[in-house]
Amino acid sequence: MTRRSIRGRLNVFAVSGGVVVALLGGVATVLAADHTVDISGFAFAPRTLTVAVGDTVTWANADAQGHTATADDAAFDTGTIAGNSSKSVTFTTAGTFAYHCAIHTTMTGTLTVTAAAATAAPTNRPGSTVPPTDGLAAPLAVNSTGPGAATAILLALAAFLGLAIGGRRFRPRAAER
Repeated sequence: MTRRSIRGRLNVFAVSGGVVVALLGGVATVLAADHTVDISGFAFAPRTLTVAVGDTVTWANADAQGHTATADDAAFDTGTIAGNSSKSVTFTTAGTFAYHCAIHTTMTGTLTVTAAAATAAPTNRPGSTVPPTDGLAAPLAVNSTGPGAATAILLALAAFLGLAIGGRRFRPRAAER
């Protein structure tokens, strides 16, 4: 194998690796994060939380009694969360939401949802449930599917491209022999 053909192979791997890194880097800025609010001792912890649009907040109830996480303005409501269980809400609209436990009204918290850094178009993912509105923007989607599908698709595409490009035989041209 000549020095020139080795250099050509390295260039192909460098370019394909750069494409994969660029694709995955773009996905990382769009993927949502998961946050947990613990319910223990008749209190929300943390009591205040800041998340981005698209993030999912899970309220995990460690108490034996049932609790809710209910927005003061009715923007979201987890319903009763039984002891040792949890419920999640995915937020799709920025804003500040004061919330409380509808069963134990002294339990309060504040959730601030900031605008997402990436400007990806919203999509209706399979399995997402968006409640009907009266013309107002819905601030959340409940029980939405995870964001891992986009990463899996890009990894499969990267693997395919790697096989397609890497499997090609690089033969030196007649002038290079």
